[in-house]
Amino acid sequence: MTHNNTSENGHTPAGSSREWNFHPKLPITLSPVFDSPPRPKAALRWIVGTWLTFSPPVNHLVFAIVAYVFFWPSASDIQTSGVSWMVQIFLVNLGATVVLGTALHLYLYRFNGQQQRLKFDKRPMEKSARFTFGDQVLDNLYWTLVWGVPVWSAWMMLYFGLAANGQLPVLETAGDEPVLFILIFFLIRFWQSAHFYGIHRLIHIPVLYKAIHHVHHRNINVGPWSGLSMHPIEHVLYFSSILIHFVVPSHPIHVIFHLFSLSLGALLSHSGFERVLLREKETLKAGSFHHQLHHRYFECNYGSEEVPLDRWFHSFHDGTSAARQRIRAHKKVVRHDKHTG
Repeated sequence: MTHNNTSENGHTPAGSSREWNFHPKLPITLSPVFDSPPRPKAALRWIVGTWLTFSPPVNHLVFAIVAYVFFWPSASDIQTSGVSWMVQIFLVNLGATVVLGTALHLYLYRFNGQQQRLKFDKRPMEKSARFTFGDQVLDNLYWTLVWGVPVWSAWMMLYFGLAANGQLPVLETAGDEPVLFILIFFLIRFWQSAHFYGIHRLIHIPVLYKAIHHVHHRNINVGPWSGLSMHPIEHVLYFSSILIHFVVPSHPIHVIFHLFSLSLGALLSHSGFERVLLREKETLKAGSFHHQLHHRYFECNYGSEEVPLDRWFHSFHDGTSAARQRIRAHKKVVRHDKHTG
């Protein structure tokens, strides 16, 4: 592993530093799709790299297709089977969460499958009084499984119940509107990024942070189960991204993919590791250093890489020491204003 030596162009190669056990090449970048002036070649490379490799979105899509084909209730089932279809949706969501979350936690943390390699923060999961049950993992499991999965499932039950009864616009089959069917997957990625930024900035307002968002931010050093460890009101807001499908005609796979991206994607992005190594080979892209920076420094990187709202609203932390100093200086100004205001 290389160390944190700055090159002549100001970029830092991937490696370790005093602040991090591992970090990707610095400065980290955001999606070039919305760059001004436009950079069509860079945007195309980014899109191809997202959809034609085994990236997290492709992983979520595979989960969604399997769930829809083998386990999802049909529209006729929803219309005629009472509440059993709701139980079915809940069990599918619970199963997907438990399978992925358990696999990541056991491999990366319990069995140390790749030790500290590609791990952002070298510290282990904590046992502390600030966590429910005094244990970070148990705290995260509680908020994820007792609250997160039921709230996420309730949003899906609401959508599919209305759609099955003809009260929402739907795409019956992919063949009806093949171009639209494909484009909606791109729309989902950009919409959920913008929506996440908006609700995330909202719950960082001090009164809402203290009442709601502090539960998630107990996790400074995150693990897979930290992703959905939230106050239930935050779950409601976070998964309200599904509301776009109440307006845009969508196929069930779109909706399942969307909610899997938010839920299973949170497990991956909070894994704490850049990638999963199997037999010394880098396989699935896992953790998000962009979001890891948010958990460390709080007042930065409220969104995700797809839509550069953090850049547009001057809250982007690119991982460099200059950005770290800027964030710290901003915190001092805010604290000073609070004391003197």
